[in-house]
Amino acid sequence: MSTARNVDELKGLLNPLAVYQEYVRLTKKGRRSTGLCPFHREKTPSFSVDSENGLFYCFGCHKGGDLIQFVQEVEGCSFPEALEILARKAGVSLSFSREAKGPAPDRKERLRKLLDGSAAFYHASLLSAPRSSSVWAYAKKRGITEEAAKALRLGFAPPEGGLLPHMRREGFQAEDGQEAGLLLERNRGEWAERFRNRLLFPILDVMGRTVGFGGRALGDEEPKYLNSPETPVFQKRDTLFGLNLTKAAVREREQALLVEGYMDFLAVYGAGVKNAAATLGTALADGQVRLLKRYAKEVVLNFDRDQAGLAAAQRAIQLLLAEGMRVKVVVLPEGKDPDEFIALKGGSAYIELVEGAQPFFRFLVDREAKVLEGGSVEARMAFLDGLAIYLSAVPDPIERQAYANEVASWARLGGDVNLILKRLAKAVPGDKRVEPQAASPVTVPVTEQMLVKGYLAFPEAAERLLSDLPEESLKNMAVAPLLDSLRKRRAPDGPEQTSLLAFIQNSFHEVPSEASLEAAVAQAKGAYLHKRELTIQRQLQEASRRKDFELVKILQREKTALVEQIHSLEGA
Repeated sequence: MSTARNVDELKGLLNPLAVYQEYVRLTKKGRRSTGLCPFHREKTPSFSVDSENGLFYCFGCHKGGDLIQFVQEVEGCSFPEALEILARKAGVSLSFSREAKGPAPDRKERLRKLLDGSAAFYHASLLSAPRSSSVWAYAKKRGITEEAAKALRLGFAPPEGGLLPHMRREGFQAEDGQEAGLLLERNRGEWAERFRNRLLFPILDVMGRTVGFGGRALGDEEPKYLNSPETPVFQKRDTLFGLNLTKAAVREREQALLVEGYMDFLAVYGAGVKNAAATLGTALADGQVRLLKRYAKEVVLNFDRDQAGLAAAQRAIQLLLAEGMRVKVVVLPEGKDPDEFIALKGGSAYIELVEGAQPFFRFLVDREAKVLEGGSVEARMAFLDGLAIYLSAVPDPIERQAYANEVASWARLGGDVNLILKRLAKAVPGDKRVEPQAASPVTVPVTEQMLVKGYLAFPEAAERLLSDLPEESLKNMAVAPLLDSLRKRRAPDGPEQTSLLAFIQNSFHEVPSEASLEAAVAQAKGAYLHKRELTIQRQLQEASRRKDFELVKILQREKTALVEQIHSLEGA
Protein backbone atom coordinates (compact mmCIF):
# COMPACT_ATOMS: atom_id res chain seq x y z
CA MET A 1 0.00 0.00 0.00
CA SER A 2 1.36 3.43 -0.91
CA THR A 3 1.64 6.18 1.68
CA ALA A 4 0.75 9.85 1.98
CA ARG A 5 3.49 11.91 3.63
CA ASN A 6 1.45 15.03 4.46
CA VAL A 7 -2.07 16.44 4.39
CA ASP A 8 -1.65 18.14 1.02
CA GLU A 9 -0.43 14.89 -0.54
CA LEU A 10 -3.45 13.05 0.88
CA LYS A 11 -5.83 15.69 -0.51
CA GLY A 12 -4.16 15.41 -3.89
CA LEU A 13 -5.00 11.70 -4.04
CA LEU A 14 -8.74 12.30 -3.54
CA ASN A 15 -11.55 13.47 -5.79
CA PRO A 16 -13.34 15.87 -3.40
CA LEU A 17 -16.66 15.76 -5.24
CA ALA A 18 -16.71 11.96 -5.08
CA VAL A 19 -16.20 12.11 -1.31
CA TYR A 20 -18.92 14.74 -0.81
CA GLN A 21 -21.31 12.67 -2.92
CA GLU A 22 -20.97 9.77 -0.50
CA TYR A 23 -22.91 11.94 1.95
CA VAL A 24 -24.86 14.45 -0.17
CA ARG A 25 -26.70 14.12 -3.48
CA LEU A 26 -25.14 16.91 -5.54
CA THR A 27 -26.32 18.57 -8.74
CA LYS A 28 -23.73 20.32 -10.90
CA LYS A 29 -24.40 23.99 -11.64
CA GLY A 30 -21.47 25.46 -13.54
CA ARG A 31 -18.36 25.32 -11.40
CA ARG A 32 -20.40 24.58 -8.30
CA SER A 33 -22.36 21.54 -7.20
CA THR A 34 -25.32 21.97 -4.85
CA GLY A 35 -27.48 19.75 -2.67
CA LEU A 36 -29.43 19.49 0.58
CA CYS A 37 -27.23 20.24 3.56
CA PRO A 38 -26.44 17.18 5.73
CA PHE A 39 -26.10 19.39 8.83
CA HIS A 40 -29.60 20.87 9.09
CA ARG A 41 -33.15 20.30 7.84
CA GLU A 42 -34.02 22.04 4.57
CA LYS A 43 -36.10 21.56 1.44
CA THR A 44 -34.25 23.96 -0.89
CA PRO A 45 -30.58 23.14 -1.52
CA SER A 46 -28.22 25.58 0.19
CA PHE A 47 -25.14 23.35 0.41
CA SER A 48 -22.51 24.21 -2.20
CA VAL A 49 -19.17 22.71 -3.26
CA ASP A 50 -16.69 24.59 -5.42
CA SER A 51 -15.47 22.03 -7.96
CA GLU A 52 -12.10 23.73 -8.52
CA ASN A 53 -10.82 23.62 -4.96
CA GLY A 54 -13.20 21.24 -3.18
CA LEU A 55 -14.28 23.74 -0.51
CA PHE A 56 -17.85 23.50 0.80
CA TYR A 57 -20.21 26.09 2.26
CA CYS A 58 -23.84 25.98 3.42
CA PHE A 59 -25.74 29.25 3.04
CA GLY A 60 -28.40 27.96 5.44
CA CYS A 61 -26.44 26.94 8.55
CA HIS A 62 -23.22 28.77 7.48
CA LYS A 63 -20.91 25.84 8.00
CA GLY A 64 -18.01 25.68 5.59
CA GLY A 65 -14.46 24.54 5.09
CA ASP A 66 -12.38 21.93 3.31
CA LEU A 67 -12.87 18.21 2.84
CA ILE A 68 -11.25 17.35 6.18
CA GLN A 69 -13.53 19.74 8.08
CA PHE A 70 -16.53 18.26 6.25
CA VAL A 71 -15.61 14.70 7.27
CA GLN A 72 -15.01 15.83 10.86
CA GLU A 73 -18.45 17.43 10.95
CA VAL A 74 -20.45 14.73 9.18
CA GLU A 75 -18.73 11.79 10.91
CA GLY A 76 -18.47 13.51 14.29
CA CYS A 77 -14.79 12.65 14.50
CA SER A 78 -11.47 14.28 15.35
CA PHE A 79 -8.94 15.69 12.90
CA PRO A 80 -6.72 12.55 13.02
CA GLU A 81 -9.76 10.30 12.56
CA ALA A 82 -10.87 12.35 9.54
CA LEU A 83 -7.42 11.89 8.02
CA GLU A 84 -7.66 8.14 8.56
CA ILE A 85 -11.10 8.03 6.94
CA LEU A 86 -9.85 9.94 3.90
CA ALA A 87 -6.71 7.82 3.70
CA ARG A 88 -8.89 4.71 3.59
CA LYS A 89 -10.92 6.25 0.74
CA ALA A 90 -7.71 7.08 -1.13
CA GLY A 91 -6.33 3.58 -0.53
CA VAL A 92 -3.17 4.78 1.19
CA SER A 93 -1.62 4.69 4.63
CA LEU A 94 -0.41 7.76 6.52
CA SER A 95 3.23 8.36 7.37
CA PHE A 96 3.17 11.95 8.61
CA SER A 97 6.18 13.43 10.39
CA ARG A 98 5.80 14.98 13.83
CA GLU A 99 5.52 18.38 12.18
CA ALA A 100 2.46 17.30 10.21
CA LYS A 101 -1.01 18.28 11.36
CA GLY A 102 -2.51 15.72 13.71
CA PRO A 103 -0.95 12.77 15.51
CA ALA A 104 -0.38 9.25 14.23
CA PRO A 105 -3.37 6.86 14.18
CA ASP A 106 -4.95 6.94 17.64
CA ARG A 107 -6.52 4.43 20.00
CA LYS A 108 -9.72 4.09 17.94
CA GLU A 109 -7.75 3.21 14.85
CA ARG A 110 -5.87 0.53 16.80
CA LEU A 111 -9.20 -0.98 17.89
CA ARG A 112 -10.48 -0.93 14.31
CA LYS A 113 -7.31 -2.67 13.15
CA LEU A 114 -7.85 -5.33 15.81
CA LEU A 115 -11.49 -5.77 14.79
CA ASP A 116 -10.59 -6.02 11.10
CA GLY A 117 -8.00 -8.68 11.93
CA SER A 118 -10.51 -10.53 14.08
CA ALA A 119 -13.04 -10.47 11.23
CA ALA A 120 -10.40 -12.01 8.95
CA PHE A 121 -9.67 -14.70 11.58
CA TYR A 122 -13.35 -15.59 12.00
CA HIS A 123 -13.93 -15.56 8.21
CA ALA A 124 -10.98 -17.92 7.66
CA SER A 125 -12.38 -20.17 10.40
CA LEU A 126 -15.69 -20.39 8.55
CA LEU A 127 -14.13 -21.14 5.17
CA SER A 128 -11.84 -23.79 6.65
CA ALA A 129 -14.64 -25.51 8.59
CA PRO A 130 -15.80 -28.83 7.05
CA ARG A 131 -18.94 -28.44 4.98
CA SER A 132 -20.49 -31.12 7.19
CA SER A 133 -19.91 -29.05 10.34
CA SER A 134 -22.69 -27.52 12.43
CA VAL A 135 -21.97 -23.99 11.20
CA TRP A 136 -22.35 -24.92 7.53
CA ALA A 137 -25.39 -27.07 8.36
CA TYR A 138 -27.01 -24.03 9.96
CA ALA A 139 -26.00 -21.82 7.05
CA LYS A 140 -27.56 -24.26 4.59
CA LYS A 141 -30.73 -24.45 6.68
CA ARG A 142 -31.05 -20.66 6.55
CA GLY A 143 -30.32 -20.47 2.83
CA ILE A 144 -26.86 -18.89 3.20
CA THR A 145 -24.70 -19.97 0.29
CA GLU A 146 -20.91 -20.08 0.34
CA GLU A 147 -20.93 -17.25 -2.20
CA ALA A 148 -23.03 -15.09 0.12
CA ALA A 149 -20.83 -15.97 3.10
CA LYS A 150 -17.77 -14.80 1.17
CA ALA A 151 -19.45 -11.62 -0.10
CA LEU A 152 -20.56 -10.61 3.41
CA ARG A 153 -17.38 -11.92 5.09
CA LEU A 154 -19.39 -14.04 7.52
CA GLY A 155 -17.38 -15.78 10.21
CA PHE A 156 -17.35 -18.70 12.60
CA ALA A 157 -16.32 -18.52 16.25
CA PRO A 158 -15.11 -22.08 17.00
CA PRO A 159 -16.31 -23.73 20.24
CA GLU A 160 -12.70 -24.06 21.40
CA GLY A 161 -11.89 -20.41 20.69
CA GLY A 162 -8.59 -19.38 19.18
CA LEU A 163 -8.95 -15.63 18.80
CA LEU A 164 -6.78 -14.67 21.78
CA PRO A 165 -3.65 -16.48 20.53
CA HIS A 166 -4.25 -14.97 17.09
CA MET A 167 -4.49 -11.48 18.61
CA ARG A 168 -1.24 -11.92 20.50
CA ARG A 169 0.54 -13.09 17.35
CA GLU A 170 -0.64 -9.87 15.71
CA GLY A 171 0.82 -7.74 18.50
CA PHE A 172 -2.34 -7.05 20.52
CA GLN A 173 -2.90 -7.56 24.24
CA ALA A 174 -5.89 -9.11 25.99
CA GLU A 175 -6.83 -5.65 27.28
CA ASP A 176 -7.16 -4.49 23.67
CA GLY A 177 -9.58 -7.34 23.03
CA GLN A 178 -11.59 -6.39 26.11
CA GLU A 179 -11.86 -2.77 24.97
CA ALA A 180 -12.94 -3.93 21.50
CA GLY A 181 -15.68 -6.12 23.01
CA LEU A 182 -14.04 -9.39 21.95
CA LEU A 183 -12.85 -10.71 25.32
CA LEU A 184 -14.26 -10.97 28.84
CA GLU A 185 -12.14 -11.03 31.99
CA ARG A 186 -13.45 -13.85 34.23
CA ASN A 187 -10.90 -13.50 37.00
CA ARG A 188 -7.79 -11.41 37.29
CA GLY A 189 -5.67 -12.42 34.32
CA GLU A 190 -8.14 -15.06 33.06
CA TRP A 191 -9.71 -14.22 29.71
CA ALA A 192 -12.66 -15.73 27.85
CA GLU A 193 -13.68 -15.09 24.28
CA ARG A 194 -17.11 -13.45 23.98
CA PHE A 195 -18.10 -15.40 20.86
CA ARG A 196 -17.93 -19.22 20.82
CA ASN A 197 -19.75 -21.71 18.62
CA ARG A 198 -21.57 -18.98 16.73
CA LEU A 199 -22.09 -17.91 13.15
CA LEU A 200 -20.74 -14.35 13.10
CA PHE A 201 -21.96 -11.35 11.15
CA PRO A 202 -19.29 -8.63 11.03
CA ILE A 203 -20.80 -5.20 11.66
CA LEU A 204 -19.21 -2.54 9.45
CA ASP A 205 -19.73 1.21 9.50
CA VAL A 206 -20.53 3.05 6.25
CA MET A 207 -16.80 3.47 5.65
CA GLY A 208 -16.40 -0.30 5.51
CA ARG A 209 -14.52 -0.58 8.82
CA THR A 210 -15.28 -3.47 11.16
CA VAL A 211 -16.70 -2.06 14.40
CA GLY A 212 -18.31 -5.12 16.00
CA PHE A 213 -19.96 -8.50 15.52
CA GLY A 214 -23.33 -10.15 15.83
CA GLY A 215 -23.34 -13.86 16.65
CA ARG A 216 -26.08 -16.47 16.09
CA ALA A 217 -25.90 -19.48 18.41
CA LEU A 218 -25.54 -22.82 16.63
CA GLY A 219 -26.88 -24.86 19.50
CA ASP A 220 -29.16 -24.21 22.46
CA GLU A 221 -26.97 -21.45 23.89
CA GLU A 222 -28.61 -18.31 25.20
CA PRO A 223 -28.97 -15.66 24.08
CA LYS A 224 -29.82 -16.82 20.58
CA TYR A 225 -28.32 -13.62 19.15
CA LEU A 226 -25.35 -11.96 20.84
CA ASN A 227 -24.02 -8.55 19.78
CA SER A 228 -20.77 -6.80 20.58
CA PRO A 229 -21.15 -4.35 23.46
CA GLU A 230 -20.82 -0.64 22.75
CA THR A 231 -17.19 0.42 22.50
CA PRO A 232 -15.26 3.56 21.52
CA VAL A 233 -15.79 2.59 17.85
CA PHE A 234 -19.26 0.98 17.99
CA GLN A 235 -22.56 2.55 19.01
CA LYS A 236 -25.69 0.68 17.97
CA ARG A 237 -27.73 3.87 17.70
CA ASP A 238 -25.42 5.17 14.94
CA THR A 239 -24.91 1.95 12.94
CA LEU A 240 -27.01 0.07 10.39
CA PHE A 241 -26.09 -3.42 9.27
CA GLY A 242 -25.34 -3.74 5.55
CA LEU A 243 -25.48 -0.06 4.67
CA ASN A 244 -21.78 -0.11 3.78
CA LEU A 245 -22.71 -2.51 0.94
CA THR A 246 -25.91 -0.83 -0.20
CA LYS A 247 -25.39 2.92 0.27
CA ALA A 248 -24.69 3.48 -3.46
CA ALA A 249 -27.97 1.76 -4.42
CA VAL A 250 -29.83 3.61 -1.65
CA ARG A 251 -28.50 6.94 -2.92
CA GLU A 252 -29.34 6.08 -6.53
CA ARG A 253 -32.94 5.13 -5.70
CA GLU A 254 -33.25 7.73 -2.93
CA GLN A 255 -34.98 4.97 -0.97
CA ALA A 256 -33.93 2.49 1.71
CA LEU A 257 -35.68 -0.70 2.75
CA LEU A 258 -35.21 -1.14 6.50
CA VAL A 259 -35.56 -4.56 8.11
CA GLU A 260 -34.83 -6.04 11.54
CA GLY A 261 -31.71 -8.08 12.03
CA TYR A 262 -28.97 -9.85 10.13
CA MET A 263 -30.95 -12.79 8.74
CA ASP A 264 -33.66 -10.55 7.28
CA PHE A 265 -30.96 -8.44 5.63
CA LEU A 266 -29.26 -11.51 4.16
CA ALA A 267 -32.61 -12.72 2.85
CA VAL A 268 -33.70 -9.49 1.15
CA TYR A 269 -30.21 -8.74 -0.16
CA GLY A 270 -29.97 -12.24 -1.57
CA ALA A 271 -33.42 -11.78 -3.14
CA GLY A 272 -32.11 -8.85 -5.15
CA VAL A 273 -33.07 -5.88 -2.95
CA LYS A 274 -29.80 -3.97 -3.08
CA ASN A 275 -31.02 -0.82 -1.27
CA ALA A 276 -31.61 -2.50 2.11
CA ALA A 277 -30.21 -2.06 5.60
CA ALA A 278 -31.03 -3.54 9.00
CA THR A 279 -31.29 -2.37 12.56
CA LEU A 280 -29.23 -4.32 15.09
CA GLY A 281 -32.10 -6.00 16.90
CA THR A 282 -33.08 -2.78 18.67
CA ALA A 283 -35.54 0.00 17.94
CA LEU A 284 -34.54 2.59 15.35
CA ALA A 285 -32.63 5.49 16.94
CA ASP A 286 -32.07 9.15 16.02
CA GLY A 287 -28.50 8.51 14.90
CA GLN A 288 -29.60 5.76 12.52
CA VAL A 289 -32.26 8.05 11.03
CA ARG A 290 -29.68 10.76 10.40
CA LEU A 291 -27.45 8.13 8.79
CA LEU A 292 -30.25 7.07 6.45
CA LYS A 293 -31.03 10.68 5.57
CA ARG A 294 -27.55 11.11 4.08
CA TYR A 295 -28.52 8.73 1.29
CA ALA A 296 -32.32 8.47 1.06
CA LYS A 297 -35.45 10.60 0.95
CA GLU A 298 -37.81 7.69 1.56
CA VAL A 299 -37.68 4.71 3.91
CA VAL A 300 -39.73 1.54 3.48
CA LEU A 301 -40.17 -0.30 6.78
CA ASN A 302 -40.52 -4.06 7.00
CA PHE A 303 -40.43 -5.02 10.65
CA ASP A 304 -41.77 -8.18 12.30
CA ARG A 305 -45.54 -8.41 12.81
CA ASP A 306 -45.33 -9.32 16.50
CA GLN A 307 -46.13 -6.71 19.15
CA ALA A 308 -42.48 -5.73 19.58
CA GLY A 309 -42.06 -5.31 15.82
CA LEU A 310 -45.22 -3.23 15.47
CA ALA A 311 -44.18 -0.98 18.35
CA ALA A 312 -40.75 -0.56 16.76
CA ALA A 313 -42.38 0.36 13.42
CA GLN A 314 -44.59 2.98 15.07
CA ARG A 315 -41.63 4.62 16.78
CA ALA A 316 -39.60 4.47 13.58
CA ILE A 317 -42.39 6.24 11.67
CA GLN A 318 -42.34 9.15 14.11
CA LEU A 319 -38.56 9.52 13.99
CA LEU A 320 -38.42 9.37 10.20
CA LEU A 321 -41.27 11.85 9.74
CA ALA A 322 -39.59 14.27 12.16
CA GLU A 323 -36.54 14.30 9.86
CA GLY A 324 -38.72 15.18 6.87
CA MET A 325 -38.47 11.73 5.26
CA ARG A 326 -41.24 9.94 3.40
CA VAL A 327 -42.30 6.66 5.03
CA LYS A 328 -43.95 3.53 3.67
CA VAL A 329 -44.59 0.16 5.27
CA VAL A 330 -44.46 -3.35 3.81
CA VAL A 331 -47.12 -5.64 5.23
CA LEU A 332 -46.32 -9.32 4.81
CA PRO A 333 -49.17 -11.84 4.95
CA GLU A 334 -49.61 -14.44 7.65
CA GLY A 335 -47.34 -12.65 10.07
CA LYS A 336 -44.16 -13.75 8.29
CA ASP A 337 -40.87 -11.94 8.60
CA PRO A 338 -38.89 -11.22 5.37
CA ASP A 339 -36.60 -14.24 5.82
CA GLU A 340 -39.54 -16.64 6.21
CA PHE A 341 -41.59 -15.06 3.42
CA ILE A 342 -38.76 -15.20 0.88
CA ALA A 343 -38.00 -18.82 1.79
CA LEU A 344 -41.69 -19.68 1.25
CA LYS A 345 -42.70 -17.48 -1.70
CA GLY A 346 -39.44 -16.44 -3.34
CA GLY A 347 -37.61 -13.18 -3.95
CA SER A 348 -39.81 -11.96 -6.82
CA ALA A 349 -42.94 -12.13 -4.68
CA TYR A 350 -41.18 -10.18 -1.93
CA ILE A 351 -39.94 -7.46 -4.30
CA GLU A 352 -43.50 -7.08 -5.60
CA LEU A 353 -44.73 -6.41 -2.06
CA VAL A 354 -41.94 -3.89 -1.45
CA GLU A 355 -42.82 -2.02 -4.63
CA GLY A 356 -46.45 -1.89 -3.47
CA ALA A 357 -45.63 -0.68 0.07
CA GLN A 358 -48.34 1.37 1.80
CA PRO A 359 -47.99 4.98 2.91
CA PHE A 360 -47.44 4.98 6.66
CA PHE A 361 -50.90 6.36 7.52
CA ARG A 362 -52.65 3.55 5.64
CA PHE A 363 -50.67 1.06 7.69
CA LEU A 364 -51.80 2.81 10.89
CA VAL A 365 -55.41 3.10 9.70
CA ASP A 366 -55.55 -0.55 8.66
CA ARG A 367 -54.41 -1.59 12.13
CA GLU A 368 -57.52 0.10 13.54
CA ALA A 369 -59.91 -0.99 10.77
CA LYS A 370 -62.43 -2.56 13.15
CA VAL A 371 -62.65 0.59 15.26
CA LEU A 372 -63.18 2.76 12.18
CA GLU A 373 -65.79 0.53 10.56
CA GLY A 374 -68.03 -0.23 13.49
CA GLY A 375 -66.80 1.90 16.34
CA SER A 376 -68.38 4.88 17.99
CA VAL A 377 -67.61 8.52 17.20
CA GLU A 378 -65.59 8.64 20.42
CA ALA A 379 -63.51 5.67 19.28
CA ARG A 380 -62.85 7.34 15.93
CA MET A 381 -61.79 10.56 17.62
CA ALA A 382 -59.51 8.65 19.97
CA PHE A 383 -57.95 7.00 16.93
CA LEU A 384 -57.46 10.42 15.33
CA ASP A 385 -55.80 11.71 18.48
CA GLY A 386 -53.40 8.78 18.30
CA LEU A 387 -52.70 9.45 14.62
CA ALA A 388 -52.04 13.11 15.41
CA ILE A 389 -48.82 12.10 17.16
CA TYR A 390 -47.50 10.85 13.82
CA LEU A 391 -48.83 13.65 11.62
CA SER A 392 -47.57 16.32 14.00
CA ALA A 393 -44.06 14.91 13.59
CA VAL A 394 -44.11 16.07 9.94
CA PRO A 395 -42.11 19.35 9.99
CA ASP A 396 -43.70 20.95 6.92
CA PRO A 397 -47.26 22.31 7.53
CA ILE A 398 -48.23 21.86 3.86
CA GLU A 399 -47.21 18.21 3.96
CA ARG A 400 -49.12 17.84 7.24
CA GLN A 401 -52.28 19.15 5.58
CA ALA A 402 -51.81 16.85 2.59
CA TYR A 403 -51.49 13.86 4.93
CA ALA A 404 -54.57 15.00 6.84
CA ASN A 405 -56.54 15.07 3.57
CA GLU A 406 -55.49 11.53 2.76
CA VAL A 407 -56.20 10.32 6.30
CA ALA A 408 -59.70 11.81 6.17
CA SER A 409 -60.42 10.02 2.91
CA TRP A 410 -58.75 6.70 3.69
CA ALA A 411 -60.09 6.36 7.22
CA ARG A 412 -63.59 7.48 6.19
CA LEU A 413 -63.70 10.10 8.92
CA GLY A 414 -65.81 12.53 6.92
CA GLY A 415 -65.02 15.31 4.51
CA ASP A 416 -64.28 18.25 6.83
CA VAL A 417 -60.49 18.33 6.77
CA ASN A 418 -60.44 21.58 8.77
CA LEU A 419 -62.00 19.80 11.74
CA ILE A 420 -59.38 17.06 11.46
CA LEU A 421 -56.61 19.65 11.36
CA LYS A 422 -58.07 21.39 14.41
CA ARG A 423 -58.12 18.07 16.23
CA LEU A 424 -54.53 17.57 15.18
CA ALA A 425 -53.52 20.98 16.55
CA LYS A 426 -55.39 20.31 19.80
CA ALA A 427 -53.75 16.94 20.27
CA VAL A 428 -50.23 18.30 19.84
CA PRO A 429 -50.15 22.09 20.30
CA GLY A 430 -47.17 23.64 18.58
CA ASP A 431 -43.96 22.19 17.26
CA LYS A 432 -41.69 21.36 20.17
CA ARG A 433 -38.70 20.36 18.08
CA VAL A 434 -35.61 22.43 18.73
CA GLU A 435 -33.46 23.18 15.69
CA PRO A 436 -29.72 23.50 16.22
CA GLN A 437 -28.67 27.10 16.35
CA ALA A 438 -27.12 28.16 13.07
CA ALA A 439 -23.79 29.91 12.97
CA SER A 440 -23.80 33.62 12.19
CA PRO A 441 -23.87 34.36 8.46
CA VAL A 442 -20.62 35.56 6.95
CA THR A 443 -20.61 39.12 5.60
CA VAL A 444 -17.80 40.01 3.22
CA PRO A 445 -17.97 42.91 0.72
CA VAL A 446 -17.85 41.80 -2.90
CA THR A 447 -14.72 43.88 -3.46
CA GLU A 448 -12.87 41.96 -0.74
CA GLN A 449 -14.10 38.64 -2.14
CA MET A 450 -12.67 39.66 -5.51
CA LEU A 451 -9.34 40.51 -3.90
CA VAL A 452 -9.10 37.01 -2.43
CA LYS A 453 -10.14 35.22 -5.62
CA GLY A 454 -7.89 37.46 -7.69
CA TYR A 455 -4.95 36.77 -5.42
CA LEU A 456 -5.40 33.00 -5.78
CA ALA A 457 -5.63 33.30 -9.58
CA PHE A 458 -2.89 35.92 -10.15
CA PRO A 459 -0.61 36.03 -7.10
CA GLU A 460 2.21 38.01 -8.75
CA ALA A 461 -0.09 40.68 -10.18
CA ALA A 462 -1.99 40.79 -6.88
CA GLU A 463 1.19 41.39 -4.89
CA ARG A 464 2.08 44.30 -7.14
CA LEU A 465 -1.38 45.84 -6.90
CA LEU A 466 -1.80 45.24 -3.14
CA SER A 467 1.51 46.97 -2.44
CA ASP A 468 -0.18 50.17 -3.66
CA LEU A 469 -2.89 49.88 -1.01
CA PRO A 470 -2.34 51.72 2.28
CA GLU A 471 -1.51 49.28 5.09
CA GLU A 472 -4.39 50.64 7.17
CA SER A 473 -6.79 49.85 4.34
CA LEU A 474 -5.76 46.21 4.33
CA LYS A 475 -5.86 45.85 8.11
CA ASN A 476 -9.48 47.02 8.29
CA MET A 477 -10.78 44.44 5.81
CA ALA A 478 -12.84 41.42 6.89
CA VAL A 479 -10.51 39.25 4.81
CA ALA A 480 -7.29 40.77 6.25
CA PRO A 481 -6.10 37.68 8.20
CA LEU A 482 -6.98 35.38 5.27
CA LEU A 483 -5.18 37.59 2.76
CA ASP A 484 -2.15 37.77 5.04
CA SER A 485 -2.02 33.94 5.22
CA LEU A 486 -2.40 33.60 1.46
CA ARG A 487 0.44 36.08 0.90
CA LYS A 488 2.74 34.33 3.39
CA ARG A 489 1.99 30.65 2.81
CA ARG A 490 -0.41 30.46 -0.17
CA ALA A 491 -3.02 28.75 2.02
CA PRO A 492 -5.53 29.65 4.76
CA ASP A 493 -4.35 29.24 8.34
CA GLY A 494 -6.76 27.19 10.43
CA PRO A 495 -10.42 26.15 10.14
CA GLU A 496 -11.89 29.68 10.50
CA GLN A 497 -9.91 31.04 7.57
CA THR A 498 -10.65 27.89 5.54
CA SER A 499 -14.36 28.35 6.23
CA LEU A 500 -14.16 32.00 5.13
CA LEU A 501 -12.35 31.00 1.94
CA ALA A 502 -15.03 28.34 1.33
CA PHE A 503 -17.73 31.01 1.64
CA ILE A 504 -15.95 33.26 -0.86
CA GLN A 505 -15.31 30.50 -3.38
CA ASN A 506 -18.92 29.30 -3.25
CA SER A 507 -20.72 32.65 -3.16
CA PHE A 508 -18.81 34.94 -5.53
CA HIS A 509 -19.28 33.59 -9.04
CA GLU A 510 -17.42 36.06 -11.30
CA VAL A 511 -14.37 34.43 -12.84
CA PRO A 512 -11.40 36.57 -11.78
CA SER A 513 -9.21 38.31 -14.33
CA GLU A 514 -6.28 40.69 -13.94
CA ALA A 515 -8.59 43.54 -15.01
CA SER A 516 -11.22 42.66 -12.38
CA LEU A 517 -8.48 42.31 -9.77
CA GLU A 518 -7.13 45.75 -10.66
CA ALA A 519 -10.64 47.19 -10.46
CA ALA A 520 -11.17 45.61 -7.03
CA VAL A 521 -7.91 47.10 -5.71
CA ALA A 522 -8.94 50.49 -7.09
CA GLN A 523 -12.35 50.21 -5.39
CA ALA A 524 -10.75 49.24 -2.11
CA LYS A 525 -8.32 52.13 -2.33
CA GLY A 526 -11.09 54.56 -3.30
CA ALA A 527 -13.26 53.43 -0.39
CA TYR A 528 -10.35 53.92 1.98
CA LEU A 529 -9.56 57.42 0.61
CA HIS A 530 -13.19 58.55 0.85
CA LYS A 531 -13.39 57.26 4.42
CA ARG A 532 -10.13 59.04 5.24
CA GLU A 533 -11.48 62.25 3.68
CA LEU A 534 -14.55 62.14 5.95
CA THR A 535 -12.32 61.58 8.97
CA ILE A 536 -10.15 64.60 8.06
CA GLN A 537 -13.28 66.71 7.50
CA ARG A 538 -14.46 65.92 11.03
CA GLN A 539 -11.00 66.73 12.40
CA LEU A 540 -11.03 70.04 10.50
CA GLN A 541 -14.37 71.00 12.04
CA GLU A 542 -13.10 70.16 15.52
CA ALA A 543 -9.82 72.10 14.98
CA SER A 544 -11.75 75.13 13.71
CA ARG A 545 -14.07 75.01 16.71
CA ARG A 546 -11.02 75.03 19.01
CA LYS A 547 -9.38 77.75 16.82
CA ASP A 548 -6.30 75.60 16.34
CA PHE A 549 -5.36 77.29 13.07
CA GLU A 550 -1.97 75.55 12.74
CA LEU A 551 -3.68 72.15 12.79
CA VAL A 552 -6.33 73.44 10.37
CA LYS A 553 -3.60 74.27 7.83
CA ILE A 554 -2.03 70.79 8.16
CA LEU A 555 -5.38 69.06 7.78
CA GLN A 556 -6.35 71.19 4.78
CA ARG A 557 -3.14 70.26 2.98
CA GLU A 558 -3.78 66.58 3.74
CA LYS A 559 -7.35 66.88 2.51
CA THR A 560 -6.24 68.56 -0.72
CA ALA A 561 -3.77 65.74 -1.37
CA LEU A 562 -6.48 63.16 -0.69
CA VAL A 563 -8.95 64.83 -3.06
CA GLU A 564 -6.30 64.84 -5.80
CA GLN A 565 -5.69 61.12 -5.27
CA ILE A 566 -9.44 60.45 -5.41
CA HIS A 567 -9.86 62.45 -8.62
CA SER A 568 -6.86 60.71 -10.16
CA LEU A 569 -8.18 57.30 -9.18
CA GLU A 570 -11.72 57.94 -10.39
CA GLY A 571 -10.51 59.50 -13.61
CA ALA A 572 -8.28 56.56 -14.45
